[in-house]
Amino acid sequence: EKMLDQPMGCNEAAQLGRARRIEDAGGRYIEFCKSSVPATLDLRGMKIVVDCAHGACYHVAPPVFHELGAEVVSIGAAPNGFNINDKVGATSPQALQAAVKAAHADLGIALDGDGDRLVMVDSTGTAYDGDQLLYVIACDAQRRGRLTGGVVGTLMSNLAFELALGKSAIPFERAKVGDRYVLE
Repeated sequence: EKMLDQPMGCNEAAQLGRARRIEDAGGRYIEFCKSSVPATLDLRGMKIVVDCAHGACYHVAPPVFHELGAEVVSIGAAPNGFNINDKVGATSPQALQAAVKAAHADLGIALDGDGDRLVMVDSTGTAYDGDQLLYVIACDAQRRGRLTGGVVGTLMSNLAFELALGKSAIPFERAKVGDRYVLE
């Protein structure tokens, strides 16, 4: 706050850092995403609808699932700078539900515009939000003896989610909204 009262200045160009474009940043990120799933995961024979919400993941999410073997149907993958989350994506799963049914897909995955929220849809068009998905993951990890510590949700996590975890004796902590708070 003290710095706000001081005059603002700029460094000369010679004192600035250098920026350079990483030409294959998208390809590198696709490889990173694929490395985060078990090597035994094979999606061959599956049809997946991927809704990118006309956002940040439009050029990464579909190739990840394709390279893992799935037949991919992409929607919400034509950003124009104004249509992010516009009637598509995790904030509007109706588009995904309709696309899964129309494509006779096995499942659908909708991200939001910045790729930090997820909604999934099964082959019947039933949507599952983040709390429901975390519950399934936590219960599976507990069943396999791989749950250490518990689950962290945010202040926006559903109370029913917290109560369901409690019934399964899975510890739950709430954090402020934001990836960094959940990580802490």
